[in-house]
Amino acid sequence: MSLSGSRPLRGGCQCGRNRYIIAIPENGIQEAQVLFNTEPQHQIPLATPLAAYIRVPLSWYHSTTYAFFPDETHAMIRRVYTHPSQDYSKRHFCGFCGTPLSYWSEEPRSEADFINLTLGSLLREDIRDLEDLGLIPDDDDTDAAVTEQQQQQQQVPTTTEAKRSAALRQSFGVPWFETLIEGSRLGSMRRSYGAQRSRDGQASIEWEIVEFSDGGGEMDLGEADDAALQQLGKRKHHEV
Repeated sequence: MSLSGSRPLRGGCQCGRNRYIIAIPENGIQEAQVLFNTEPQHQIPLATPLAAYIRVPLSWYHSTTYAFFPDETHAMIRRVYTHPSQDYSKRHFCGFCGTPLSYWSEEPRSEADFINLTLGSLLREDIRDLEDLGLIPDDDDTDAAVTEQQQQQQQVPTTTEAKRSAALRQSFGVPWFETLIEGSRLGSMRRSYGAQRSRDGQASIEWEIVEFSDGGGEMDLGEADDAALQQLGKRKHHEV
């Protein structure tokens, strides 16, 4: 199944004031790339240990802003930031909800014809389509997917390296993202939720249990409770 040339990829900010499309021309998908970057200059602005972008030609990118109130201007909605030590680059974000949208750089000069859009700003269903578009590299062709010049500017880890860097456990139904952390330390983390309400309905309790095993094995919930109680120096009633 190929989506190239059929419909654009869509994205925007959380509040909906910023929206964009990536218009992929017929048979032009090879010019797009999904990049995972672990350099501090990308980690810090996005507040994540693994910065994820889709890099496309600038001519494919079309954006607009929507004012929700009469006093909102385009400049207020689509904000631009340039770090003092990186005057060759620009980062765009929403001035209202703060969603990071894009990164553009003219160093090297050839990069000025491309734009890096934050992967998380794509619509969820369009993120899932990236695998169908062939933008998620396999283990065998990761190295062949980028040129030497792009490797120098963007750190594109192999699947194994991406697994070590991934920080999110929940993938919102994006199977290819699960493979990035499967088998990693975070891949052995399991999250459980629960809730209970009192009989009179006046009080309720909600809880979340995050289990993590260094050995990669799963820990039974009962074992997790026992371990936690022992660590706190407490015992269950039947042990007293």
